[in-house]
Amino acid sequence: MKEHPALTIKNGSVLLASGEIHSCDILIRNGLIGKVGPSLQSELQVDATGTYVVPGLIDLHTHGIRTESAQAGTLSEYARLEASFGATTFYPTLFCPPEEIAKQMERHRRETDELRLLPQIGGFRLESPYLARTGAGVSKDLVPISPETTGMLLAAGGGHIKIWDVSPELERAPNLIHQLSQQGIVCSIAHTQATMEQARAVVDAGARLVTHLFDVFPVPENRGTGVYPEGLVDYLLVEDRVACEIIGDGTHVHPLNVEKAFRCKPPDKLVFITDSNYGAGLPPGRYEAPGWGLIQIDGPNNGARMVNRNMGLAGSALTPIDGFCNVIRLFHKDIATASRVWSRNPARLMGLNKGEIAPDRDADLIILDKNLDLRYTIVAGEIIYQK
Repeated sequence: MKEHPALTIKNGSVLLASGEIHSCDILIRNGLIGKVGPSLQSELQVDATGTYVVPGLIDLHTHGIRTESAQAGTLSEYARLEASFGATTFYPTLFCPPEEIAKQMERHRRETDELRLLPQIGGFRLESPYLARTGAGVSKDLVPISPETTGMLLAAGGGHIKIWDVSPELERAPNLIHQLSQQGIVCSIAHTQATMEQARAVVDAGARLVTHLFDVFPVPENRGTGVYPEGLVDYLLVEDRVACEIIGDGTHVHPLNVEKAFRCKPPDKLVFITDSNYGAGLPPGRYEAPGWGLIQIDGPNNGARMVNRNMGLAGSALTPIDGFCNVIRLFHKDIATASRVWSRNPARLMGLNKGEIAPDRDADLIILDKNLDLRYTIVAGEIIYQK
């Protein structure tokens, strides 16, 4: 890791690992939090008086932001934009045919010296090709599970695939998930109309995440007059072995279902994501998105809409800081809860030394004013964005 001068963040309202907010200083050395307490000093200082200091945001699921795309853009510009919206770690998410996924991962690895040039990138996420239902994708993006395709994608990823989405009902799904989990890849249940038994089989095999819960999960049919139809979502809400993602814009998931997820899942098993697409963070308007066609943006909470496909949703128009603020303003939780679902929980799921402000944690932090507007983004102790 590149060394930077010691940095002290002074006099901020700091969200501690306990969930309490205290006025104190943070001393950062060699990319790590050294001390948290009063009267800390270093040559380089940031005066955080009147601000909140919280862990940096971790976005596990993002396809694009502003005019950048994980499939067609450059990750260096993507990382710069993510930092300007509070993300200190993100996972570029690919949804296209397997040969194109391989091509883009190889390109990104070359352009970033195996991702070493961009410490914000946690690794790649593959949302396709092993899905039973396309959602906003198209049928050419999907293929049956096969050892040849899996091997080709693993080789193209060069060890940098960290999350892989799989529909449980596909033939060979449990075996694939066991294989990938043994290699340290987090497998996520996605785009599915699986039975509860099929879902339980892949959880037994090692699946530990659910891709945007409630979205691309069909509602079961009634079994009889007046009988509530139990279904896959009900099982996943009470299955404590899996963390569930929520697209927190109020459009993809109604606030009542968001509240249901908060009440059903253990505190460490709920993760908020953007699932952002090209156009997220741009002013309202229509934009030509590579691979998606014409996208309409009507603000952060109405999704990215496909103009030529009946205004259907193609992911969200959220930025990470939009999603963080929505937890507080739209779903009426406190800052500690927002930080938990945007920082601590994804860090723990992915085995990262991040997500909490405590000694020896990575110094990935954001500084917000009292209106929750982003002022600074700090990655590994380096200020990479300043408003």
